[in-house]
Amino acid sequence: MTHLRSILIATSFLAPLCAQTNWTQLTPTTSPSAFTAHAMAYHLPTDRTVLFGGTYAGVRYNETWLFDGFGWTQATPGNVPPARIAHSMAYDQTRGRLVMFGGIPVGGGLLGDTWEWDGTDWLQMAPANAPTARRSFPLTYHPGRGKVVLWGGYSTVDLNDMWEWDGTNWSQIVTTNSPTARRASDMAYEPVTDSLILFSGYQQGNDTWRFNGTNWVQLFPTTSPSARYDHSMTTDAARNRIVMFGGPGASDTWEWDGTVGNWLNRSPATLPSARSDTYLTYDIVRETVFMFGSSATPETWSYAPTTTAAVTFLGSGCSGVQTAAPGLTTTSRPWIGETFLMDVTPVPSNTIALMAYGLSDTFSGLGVLPASLAPIGMPGCMLQVDPVILDAFLANGTTATWARPIPNSASLLAQTIYCQGAALAPGANAAALVVSDHAALSIGGK
Repeated sequence: MTHLRSILIATSFLAPLCAQTNWTQLTPTTSPSAFTAHAMAYHLPTDRTVLFGGTYAGVRYNETWLFDGFGWTQATPGNVPPARIAHSMAYDQTRGRLVMFGGIPVGGGLLGDTWEWDGTDWLQMAPANAPTARRSFPLTYHPGRGKVVLWGGYSTVDLNDMWEWDGTNWSQIVTTNSPTARRASDMAYEPVTDSLILFSGYQQGNDTWRFNGTNWVQLFPTTSPSARYDHSMTTDAARNRIVMFGGPGASDTWEWDGTVGNWLNRSPATLPSARSDTYLTYDIVRETVFMFGSSATPETWSYAPTTTAAVTFLGSGCSGVQTAAPGLTTTSRPWIGETFLMDVTPVPSNTIALMAYGLSDTFSGLGVLPASLAPIGMPGCMLQVDPVILDAFLANGTTATWARPIPNSASLLAQTIYCQGAALAPGANAAALVVSDHAALSIGGK
């Protein structure tokens, strides 16, 4: 306990740790062929990663495969798009469908068709307006705009136009600035700034661009991957980072950290072999990045933190002058090296709030937990955590936000810390205090 206290009250962080993530090769009993130049995206309503198209042994396919995080199953939809390669697919969060566009069909040429996957079948759409037929372009959902966004690619020349899909029609997005025309780039959503990040491309430098929802701005990070093309990028929503892998001869793993605005070269213990024209997708339920194909044998890989961060809410609070008891809420996670945020709400307006925390929610120096606080003038209220450390902070209106920096120390990984909020509430009881429920904070590393 003393060791934990000394770490938690540290005022300076240690040097950055090695990557807390790793690649794992999976062994599903069934699998698609060793496709390359296919497309994949995660479909939340059915909790499946969907793969379509690709090429294997010189043949272009129109197969649809579904991955549940453990095994692959070939789907048998009533409608089947033409076989293709170098197309793109993205999940439309607003409408709960996958959107697929373009590519190269059997026999060559280019496709400019729009298809949607509803979880059971492919539906060909008939938009009045659409991008020109093309290949080798990124397609990504932008939550701020609420639409799937397409950028660039190749038709008869390299392109740098930008389009969005609303479920009925394509509309061109006109920007003042733009990356130079290119193919075989990739793009992913950055949650920290609600923007899209685009990196490199065929015969391009290692440039990084951000689309802020209105315009493109070139970024100049202090560290950057080498120039590449036919790489893949996806957004890890749990860690608020973009993961990138692949490109000809590339087996390195990079992450874009929107908080610091920089590329991070990861050093996982296990790495897939170098490959290009592969595809990454993020499974939001399992909080895992999956990759398939573009290798001599049909390989399925997962990429995730070795120790994840999580928050679990437990128990209940006691009310005073407020109608409702205060409760703990957060959209944050307890990652080492970052500041964890937790709200206590509702509390009396602009009051002083408290957060008690320690290593147990079953026992403390005061005895077995939970313990009644009636003896100190708080009837109906329970102490639910061992109060080793107590932080005080001011409420802003009826919400008080606890900000707890978590030192960048490996000794904290996989530790569970229990916290409970409280607030001054004159008139609530003899102690003039109310307490919230409590939370278990499982500390992870990015």
